[in-house]
Amino acid sequence: MQHFAVIQSLCRLGLQRHDPAFRQQVERLRERLEKDGDTKNSDTLARLLKANPDASELVPTKVELSRFQITGEPLTAQIHPPVDRETSQPLCRIVMNPAAQTQRPILAERSAKAIADIVAEWSTFERLQELGVAPGRSCLIFGPPGSGKTLTAFHIAAALGLPVVDARIDGLISSFLGTTARNIANLFSFANRYRCLLLLDEFDAIAKLRDDPQEVGEIKRVVNSLLQSLDARADIGITIAITNHHRLLDTAVWRRFETQIQIALPDAEARTQMLTAFLKPLSANLPLIQLMAYVTEGASGADLRRFANGIKRHIALAGFEPTAPNQFKALCEVLAREPLTRVHPRAVSMIDDIAAFAIDALHDPDFPVKQKPFSSLLSVNQATVSRWLTRAASTTGAAHAQ
Repeated sequence: MQHFAVIQSLCRLGLQRHDPAFRQQVERLRERLEKDGDTKNSDTLARLLKANPDASELVPTKVELSRFQITGEPLTAQIHPPVDRETSQPLCRIVMNPAAQTQRPILAERSAKAIADIVAEWSTFERLQELGVAPGRSCLIFGPPGSGKTLTAFHIAAALGLPVVDARIDGLISSFLGTTARNIANLFSFANRYRCLLLLDEFDAIAKLRDDPQEVGEIKRVVNSLLQSLDARADIGITIAITNHHRLLDTAVWRRFETQIQIALPDAEARTQMLTAFLKPLSANLPLIQLMAYVTEGASGADLRRFANGIKRHIALAGFEPTAPNQFKALCEVLAREPLTRVHPRAVSMIDDIAAFAIDALHDPDFPVKQKPFSSLLSVNQATVSRWLTRAASTTGAAHAQ
């Protein structure tokens, strides 16, 4: 199909908006291409559709939980959280409307499907009962810092229409002997009384290995109290625990969670979607976004948001027009301020020697930007980039001849 590359770019941008009507038209186009025997372009659109799941998969319709599914009293804004007896510090914060504090998490396909399944279980409650099982009430989410674990937990609570009892680890842990275990018991007792989702962030702080030689005997009492509380809550409410350090968890803790989900660092497609969202209200230039996603491999969602905010600040302070080449210059400035250990070697090459970066990138099959739009981002003409490539080819050829 003539000009299919342009059509592909338009489809990619449109699908990122998660508009069901637009998605339907892309599916119709894919079906017609397949019917006409254009399997190559049909498969390309199929990959785009797969990489950009329907918004309904990522933001499920709010599930109405009956009082038979989640027991307990309604949790209202007038109810005060439990406190530590010695310090009067609250053991948790209560978030009545998690939907107001969250947004749709952008996750890799496997993680997004697992999260959607957790919510979907509660909309098929009766069907599960017929098969002798119940929806999962406990989930352990683990992964590197900044990967969106807490955002995902609040997203689940919003989808289920439940307030969040967000445990405060600094309030739970006490230097007084036996107080930490008592605080954990009081927190669970509070959560068990009300219809809510109990969120245990930084879970490894209270669920460490009991045979860790670096820990004192108190940690054994804390973990034993935690295990007893998790067992007592198993059939009462919904519990989500989050950790960056899953290897530190006591082995007995893992068995208390029916679902265990690892959220990895975003892949190229997820980075593209994140950067498009984080750079708003700047216009999204697809080649620039793709280049940014390419040089930020290994970055977390939090890192990408920080880079995007840095670009916007640089443009504002420098008084630049927010054109794609100026955004590229701002990107180089932002990445140049990062420690070398915090950025990908591709970014280092782009900052230190743009010609060498161009040669490597344009020969890399994973680099999605074509030579012409790449030249525009660098504010050089295409002939200049062609000379870089020709010079590199001749140098390589001479080296092989020797």
